[in-house]
Order: sequence, then structure tokens, then C-alpha cells
Amino acid sequence: MNKNSHEKTSREMKGFENVGPADNGMAESELLARIAWFYYHDGLTQGEIGDHLGLTRLKVSRLLEKGRQSGVIRVQINSRYEGCLELENALLERFKLQHVRVLPALPQREINRRIGVGAAQVIMSHLQPQQLLAVGFGETAMSTLQHLSGFISSQQVRLVTLSGGVGPYMTGIGQLDAACSVSIIPAPLRASSAEVAAIFRRERSVHDVMLTACAADIAVVGIGALNQKREATIMRSGYISEGEQQLFGRKGAVGDILGYFMQRSGELAEAMPIHQELIGVSLQDLANIPQVIGVAGGTEKAEAILAALAGKHINALITEESTVRTMLALL
Repeated sequence: MNKNSHEKTSREMKGFENVGPADNGMAESELLARIAWFYYHDGLTQGEIGDHLGLTRLKVSRLLEKGRQSGVIRVQINSRYEGCLELENALLERFKLQHVRVLPALPQREINRRIGVGAAQVIMSHLQPQQLLAVGFGETAMSTLQHLSGFISSQQVRLVTLSGGVGPYMTGIGQLDAACSVSIIPAPLRASSAEVAAIFRRERSVHDVMLTACAADIAVVGIGALNQKREATIMRSGYISEGEQQLFGRKGAVGDILGYFMQRSGELAEAMPIHQELIGVSLQDLANIPQVIGVAGGTEKAEAILAALAGKHINALITEESTVRTMLALL
């Protein structure tokens, strides 16, 4: 706990009213109050407090922990990050995620870039040298890649795409050092028919890269939302039409991962020809990757993120505060 955080020591010494004298003759309740004051108010170390009161450092540490557990010491953090930490705990408990990072809401700041920075920091703390990182398309995923460029080069991280479609990846891959190991699925994201898509997937060059992607150590994926309308990456890239987007919504879809459209329950929307026309890793295969990090933010994406969580298509999430508050209000 940061000692600069505002700490409160309760005057109601619950659980300590009837204790006997401590080693130095003080009642334990008084001793605890003095230790808490010295530690949190005066900023003394546990060793310095022990010297002052004639106690061992271990005794001081145990009394501080006893005070926190009993409620004698109550903590109030005066920070813009306090609400974010509460939201992270709420998501961790509700969805049993491996990792969550919630960034503070900052009006008029580029949300995709900020989430990309946060996601890059998380990935750098978990990805080991020479491991394999798989990445999906989308602005936030590409922002993450941009902020990982130096790390990918220095740690010899291997990179592979999760879907076809070279164009949507270039804003991120184009920032990487030429020596970086990058495997791109040599096919469009979506074929003109299920039959053509099947032919692409059988091609050795396509099949091998898809198998490589399935063996990734960590994957990072964007989450698209139908509420974005024309701003959705898959729409702006020309892979679906405005009419299709409206049709998907009528079929109960709220958003997509890698072009696979999900209902609010997390299940794939039914009777969707696009799902057979995609060329890339399926959501079933994506689930076999040990850590799948969803990167998305904006209140318009709240329903889509909830769908990704409900379907267990991601097991880690990087987002921002106002998005999570909207998500929790929808539950």
C-alpha cells in the first residue's frame, strides 16, 4: 500500500477492547493505534517503529496485519485509479478472468491508443523471449502492436495473424522492424462463398500459418460492435455491407471477434453464411490458446464485450472505466 494514500485508523478498537497488556506494558489496542499512526501518518518503517516501541519488526508487521483484518485500520485511496481497481475486481470475480486492466476514463483522449498502451504493458509482463504472439485485426489490436514493436524486436518474439486480410494488419505490422518474424495468412479475411473459403483453407501456405496461429502462447483480439455502425473495422474494411450489418443485428448479433458474430449470450448467431466464408482461426481454436486478451473500449462496445466474456472467447481484458460501468449496468 502506498504510504501517501490517505489512511484512517478507527477510534473504535473493535476486537481489542479487552486484551491484556502487550510486551512493553501497553494494551494491545493502544499499541496497535500507535503503530498505525507511526506507519501511515509519520511514514516510519516497520523497523523504525520496532526500535521506537521496543518491538521486533515481525511483531510490528503482525500487528499491522491484524489491524487491517479486524477493521481497526481502514484504507481510503484518494486516486483516480481507485474506481478502476474496484471495477477490475468486479470483472475478475464475475468472469473468472486471468487478467484485467481498466484504464481511467479521460474525455477527449484517443481511447484505442490508450488501451493499446495498456495492453502492450500487460503483454510485455507475460510474454517470454522467442514465444509466439497471435494478433487479430482491429484498430485497438493494431495500436497494441505498435506499442510492442521495440519489445517484439528485442525479445525475438514471433508474430502471426489470426485471420486473412493483409490490409487491416498493416498499420501495426508496418511499424515492426524488418528483421521481426511475422507470419501472415496469405488470403482475404472473407471469401466470396463457403466453397471458395474451403479451397483457401486447404492451401498449404494458408493451412500452415493457421496451424501456427493455433499454437500461439498469447493472442490479442479486438472486439467489434454492431452499435459502431459504419465505424466498425470490419465494415470500413469492406468485408461486410451495411445491409448485412443490419441483417446480423436482426438475427441477434451484438458484435464480433475475427468476423464471427456473437449473440449477447456469447453463442454465435445462427444462419450466418459469413461464418463459413471466413479464412482464419475459428473461435473454437482460439479458445485453445492459453491466454486470449480482448482489447476494446467505448460504451458502444459494452454489449459486445459482455458477449465475448459470456462465451469465454477471451480470458483477459484491457478496457477503460466508462465502458465497464456501462457493462455492469447491463448485467
